[in-house]
Amino acid sequence: MSALTPHRFTNRPDWFTLREVADGVFHVWEPGYRADYRGNIYVIKGSQTDLVLDAGLGLGSLRAFLAPVAPDPLLVLSHGHYDHIGSAFEFERRVIHPAEAPILAEPTPQNTYADRLLATEDFSRLPWAGFTACDWAVLPAPATGLIGEGDILDLGDRRFFVLHTPGHSWGSVCLWDEAAGFLFCADTVYQGEIFDHLPCSDIPTYRQTMRRLRDYPVQTAFPGHGPILGGTGFRQVIDA
Repeated sequence: MSALTPHRFTNRPDWFTLREVADGVFHVWEPGYRADYRGNIYVIKGSQTDLVLDAGLGLGSLRAFLAPVAPDPLLVLSHGHYDHIGSAFEFERRVIHPAEAPILAEPTPQNTYADRLLATEDFSRLPWAGFTACDWAVLPAPATGLIGEGDILDLGDRRFFVLHTPGHSWGSVCLWDEAAGFLFCADTVYQGEIFDHLPCSDIPTYRQTMRRLRDYPVQTAFPGHGPILGGTGFRQVIDA
């Protein structure tokens, strides 16, 4: 256990970056962490409520950073890995697939894979002086709700269908906005090295999930890592 408190946050004002990438859709990332590993966080504005997808590393206060944009959002966790659940405990409403809920309730470097993948040298800027990857620790954030295949998340003027998309992990989910043709595909489809070799991964299941998603009329894909993809690029990644 680190001597540092598990809820310590950086005081760097440049820890997060935010840009609007579609009408009412904001992309948030942590630029100090290596580009191919840093998780994409998305904020989706709705007429009745806002949604935040994933919660980053937990080294900066995501809730405070997002307060001017989304003061009381629903947090959806696409899965339970270290780069996606870090600030989950900051949000009052947080939902995840049942297969990932035990990780969220008791996150450790081992069950989130921070012990395998988080390295000090992968930071171009440290959250605080003397930080090392061994200092990573986050507070438990038991789910306040569970989501799965066929569930609908209604923001008022936007509706998302929850898709259970196992392969990268058993409880991975994507969010499908049929009206806009937007797929928030998390770590299921993205441009870059595919992590299908973790203990929670299964390659045949992953292939089945990708084949399923390829048939969706996706206009824009918002991955958990790497660049946002157009529909053609999305299908090219799956084919590759």
